[in-house]
Amino acid sequence: MTPSPRSRRWDYDLLRVGSMVGVVYLHCAAAALRSASGAVWHFANLASSLATAAVPLFFMLSGALLLSQEGTADLSALFGRRLPKVLLPLAAWSALVVLLTLLRAGPAAALEQLSALPNTPAMVPYWFLYALIPVYLLSPFLKKMADGLTDAHWNYLVLLWLVLTIGVNTVRDFLPLESAWRTVFTVHWTLNVNLIGGYLGYFLLGARLARLRRLPSRRVLWLVSLACVLIIAGGTWWLRRSTGAYDESFKSYLHVFTALLSGAVFLLARSYGEARRSGRLLTFCSGLSFGIYLAHPLAISFWESLWPGWMGSTFAGMGAHLLFFAAVLLSCFAGVLLAASLPGVCFLLTGQSFRTACRECNLPSLIKTRGPN
Repeated sequence: MTPSPRSRRWDYDLLRVGSMVGVVYLHCAAAALRSASGAVWHFANLASSLATAAVPLFFMLSGALLLSQEGTADLSALFGRRLPKVLLPLAAWSALVVLLTLLRAGPAAALEQLSALPNTPAMVPYWFLYALIPVYLLSPFLKKMADGLTDAHWNYLVLLWLVLTIGVNTVRDFLPLESAWRTVFTVHWTLNVNLIGGYLGYFLLGARLARLRRLPSRRVLWLVSLACVLIIAGGTWWLRRSTGAYDESFKSYLHVFTALLSGAVFLLARSYGEARRSGRLLTFCSGLSFGIYLAHPLAISFWESLWPGWMGSTFAGMGAHLLFFAAVLLSCFAGVLLAASLPGVCFLLTGQSFRTACRECNLPSLIKTRGPN
């Protein structure tokens, strides 16, 4: 049963909404980071350095939630409820993208895109769901495993990932291209614990950090977060000056800076809000976040087709850059809110039942009269 708004955790909902906004900004800023200069580029670089934690935080939230729920081990719950909430919206939005390709580029291009869907997402940002679905499929076994782990085993499991995935990837990507040591730090297909591209580690990291009984001090967490953002932004700026091109090495999801930033932000949210319950506004935004994630690539494509005729470049100035981001985010919000208000498409486009949406995050939920608490 879906929890009521009063039973929702403030920290998890805040992270979900913040991560959704971060992902939308990352893709809105892509053109500016590759082509802009001056104040717009520096702002986009700094903001995207913070937003780099968004995708890892989505994986971590899934791990923290799924591995703490008894129903996760139930196969009927996996195939009857949890997996359809991801698979069906992904299929629906992918079908919409293929349909638009058919209308714009013809049957041959649409057929090519359709035939590639089992291995290639219809739009690049959907890769996250291609990684999340295998994690969901493994979640019943991971739940059984997690229930039997001691703190020492949890620490060992996370350490394996930090060393053999995060550590190895970080060292390899910062070695000179001509260095013979790059081969040593390249994961071999036989010596490989890099499960699901390494993203399973964030799922397990979220579950581990959710179980911590004693959190680091907020001062330490703020310092780690700030230091990581500055290192990521400063390193990206340095690489651009050195090579003349935008390089995302410091922003890789599988590098140590992003892993530390994501862990620190997750614990900061726990520190400030673990005992708090989400209010109506945060619950409302959280309920729409998955739909907005699915809608935003199409929204960006739509606004990019119109923007040059109205405002010129999407990064012609700071105002244009921020206005473009606001237009994408608000149009997604409005569109998903409308979709969540229509019984026939609510589940397909948002991943939640119409009944849940009516309680938390659609137009009926805004206008209904609440009874006494």
